[in-house]
Amino acid sequence: MAPNRDVNGDTASLKRKREPKDDPALSQKKHRRRSNQQQGTSQQLDGGLEIPDATSANTGVVQQRIAPWKLSKPMGGRMLDIDPIFSPDERHLLIVYNTSLQVYSTNDSLLVRRIPIPVTRPDGENELASAHIVAAVLSKNDANYVWVATSDGRIWRINWASNSAVGAPFQIEAKKVLDLDVDTVEFGGKAEDVLLVLQRLTKASAQIFAYNRKSLETGVAKLLHTYDESPQLLRSIAGARLIVAAARETLHIGQLKGKKVVSLMDLAYRFHSFDVPDIVSSLDVRHTVRATKKGGYELRSVDLAIGCARGAIYVYHDLLAQLPQDDVGALKVGMIQPKKHHWHRRAVHSVKWSQDGNYFISGGYETVLVLWQVDTGRMDFLPYLSAAIENIVVSPLGSSYAIHLDDNSTMILSTAEMKPTMYVSGLQSLVLGDRPSKDSLVRRIWRPADEITTPLVAAVNPRSSSQMFLCVGNGQQASLGASPSTPLVQVFDISSFHGVTKHAIARTSATDANITTEGAPISEPTATQLCFSRDGKWLASVDEWQPPERDTDVLLTGSKIPEEASRERREIYLKFWEVGAEAEADQFQLVTRINDAHHTDQTEPIFCLASDPTSSRFATIGGDATVRFWTPRMRRRDGLAATGPNGEPLRSWVCSRTVTLPIHEQQDDFVETAKDTPRNGAVTFSEDGSILFAAFGPPSGALVVAIDTETGDIRDLVFNMYKGEIRALRSLGSSLIMLSEDLVVYDIVADELLYSYSLKETSPAARRLAQLAVNHDSRSIALVAPIPDQTQSKIKKGAKSELVILKLDEDEPQLVQTFPHLITSICAAPSSSGFIVVDSTAQIWSVTEGPEQAPMLQALSDLGVDNDAVGDEVQEAEASDEEMGDEDQDVEMVDEDDTHAAVVAPQHLAMIFNAAPAFAMPPIEDVFYQVAGLLSTKPISP
Repeated sequence: MAPNRDVNGDTASLKRKREPKDDPALSQKKHRRRSNQQQGTSQQLDGGLEIPDATSANTGVVQQRIAPWKLSKPMGGRMLDIDPIFSPDERHLLIVYNTSLQVYSTNDSLLVRRIPIPVTRPDGENELASAHIVAAVLSKNDANYVWVATSDGRIWRINWASNSAVGAPFQIEAKKVLDLDVDTVEFGGKAEDVLLVLQRLTKASAQIFAYNRKSLETGVAKLLHTYDESPQLLRSIAGARLIVAAARETLHIGQLKGKKVVSLMDLAYRFHSFDVPDIVSSLDVRHTVRATKKGGYELRSVDLAIGCARGAIYVYHDLLAQLPQDDVGALKVGMIQPKKHHWHRRAVHSVKWSQDGNYFISGGYETVLVLWQVDTGRMDFLPYLSAAIENIVVSPLGSSYAIHLDDNSTMILSTAEMKPTMYVSGLQSLVLGDRPSKDSLVRRIWRPADEITTPLVAAVNPRSSSQMFLCVGNGQQASLGASPSTPLVQVFDISSFHGVTKHAIARTSATDANITTEGAPISEPTATQLCFSRDGKWLASVDEWQPPERDTDVLLTGSKIPEEASRERREIYLKFWEVGAEAEADQFQLVTRINDAHHTDQTEPIFCLASDPTSSRFATIGGDATVRFWTPRMRRRDGLAATGPNGEPLRSWVCSRTVTLPIHEQQDDFVETAKDTPRNGAVTFSEDGSILFAAFGPPSGALVVAIDTETGDIRDLVFNMYKGEIRALRSLGSSLIMLSEDLVVYDIVADELLYSYSLKETSPAARRLAQLAVNHDSRSIALVAPIPDQTQSKIKKGAKSELVILKLDEDEPQLVQTFPHLITSICAAPSSSGFIVVDSTAQIWSVTEGPEQAPMLQALSDLGVDNDAVGDEVQEAEASDEEMGDEDQDVEMVDEDDTHAAVVAPQHLAMIFNAAPAFAMPPIEDVFYQVAGLLSTKPISP
């Protein structure tokens, strides 16, 4: 289309050309902002960021200036590839997150206690940026404590059974800690915890050190063994009488020399090593003991099961009988023949012995729990788990299994019925972990993703403001494939901080082989857009899929290249979903699917999806340079309105209007933009819904179009309002906020450029992760962008982000925060003045205006309703009842037939929990008493 025309003909009088760089008012405002920033550089670090104070040191967040905006503590995080820990009485389960240790009740899956672990040092030293938790082991001497070790040599002794703060860690001298195990050893008749630490010496060698409480304080340790193979795992059994260390294709077995140990320095081991058929990815040791004449015990037999990187499991029965018994130094033993079991296609992520030793249990990438009978070799399966299995733990009593899945969830299964009795689910977004996957122990034809390239697609349900919808994948392993995919939508409740449900929003193959005949992962669709209607009754989504270039060989003809063949087979779907009522706001069903909503001679991408704030209407902008309006219509059959099973009217979505955009192909009088230059676009509705703003064009010459939503006429055209590729477009009052390489705030009514905010110079990959959100209640703007790193061209783990809060009528930032992790998504909180931030470690932060913080998940102990305290009170009451005789119990007995369980109508609970958004709910104590009032029975009349 010619540059001086639109769909109505001559519109030259409507066009205005703005030059932000030549605006004197803008230059003055930019100069004033830079001057204010330069005044505080003498007390700032890292590009104008102040040294963190005591309050920000715990969260690792650096705050630039004191402002009325407040940042909450981070919640959630990523469950690490570390075995969950049962308490001895099986009443609690301890789960290790990347920044905390969280204690859950096994009876009701409630969070009992959250213990933050300051993994990130507040001084911000570069060499500590990659420090992470490597192991967490329950104390064998005092079950109320757990030992936690990080890769940089810090070790904490944490009392998980109380609310006491985490003390200062012990620091050991180590290049890198790889694993930790704890056992109890008697020194002179007194039992103490002994920590066995596996430390990396060089890239292909390791050392095993022993520490007790005293040696941790003094820094003097006992060296037990040094070996020259790549270290991996470390296990200890029977009071440290036997140590098993795995080093790729070698096992090192250490037997304690001497029966009497007086001090830590008396620990001495006789090590033997032997080769195994494959690379070890997991192992478990089972032992039996026999009593001695002097009242002690000694090892009777040891059975070892190892899971390997190519899917095989090798079992060594009675291993001690096959090792030399002579008292010599480290000795290489010939091949010991194991018994082989093979079902898994990839690495065995976890293998564990049952309590009685008749079974062992394994799991891996296949999302199947496999139970192996030792004597017969028979297998039983529990298939169709939600994601790959990372860890398996058998409870102390053998009555249940704790299964940690790589979709950031953990469940407990009863061994008798294989039914879940507990389930905890965190945020299931893509996370770049500190540890490589066990599947990467074997080189494959594909490489896992090592960077985050696109923001996390998320939206908050207006009907239920505590529910956040996020586009996620089939677990971390599936998401980290050669082409990360997000075919699912997770419904996450922010108030309870628990994953409610998960739905497939695009085609998915979670339980299939999901591997091509060449061994490459099958790519799944990716959801790129997610948007709710104003009333929350409708959800619109966009998902894309195209075959990888490696799979397009059969499609190549003539001079066609793989990239063209892959693009020709691209599939793009626009879908409309009907969301359930308030009580079922987490349920939705597909109503309409639009194939190729924007199409020319090829499938065109959908750049942006927007919702009308005044009606149930959506708008999309695509690569065909058109804007389409989508509205619901009554579905008819034989001329009559179609109804559902319950008599409700059925609707379908159609395109009600198409507006062709003028293409600004001429930047000035002499430079003409090529027609095949990549273009991008964004749309947003005005607050009253009367105007749709659309930004479209190439990076060097884009324009902003104002479209009348009632007639489809173009009311205004504005050129050169931003530079670079448009990232986001938002409307706030009479102002239009545009995010490209800079943030521009433009008053469309007054035709005035209010101000702009310049982003820091960074790579194109980082600019793709810049995001914008606006809050209509507080009239505020939130801008997030990665902090540039001149040494990296990709956004990898360890990257940081900056959050800037601006007011619509003020060009000075209200708040500037530097986050220790990359921000992947930001959303405005409905019915609140703040924002919700999600980072690359699956943590959620809330940013609110004023002193009040958004109510996030609180542990039961913080609320004074700890399960332990309640249980103790019940036990004391029962004990006092037993001490009282029948004659002392002056209580009128009630016939059991006259008592009934309390029945609570769902609408009564909905009135309590849906009375206000999550960020405006009353204190949790008030909610508790309201629910208790519904459950309590009326007093018995005399």
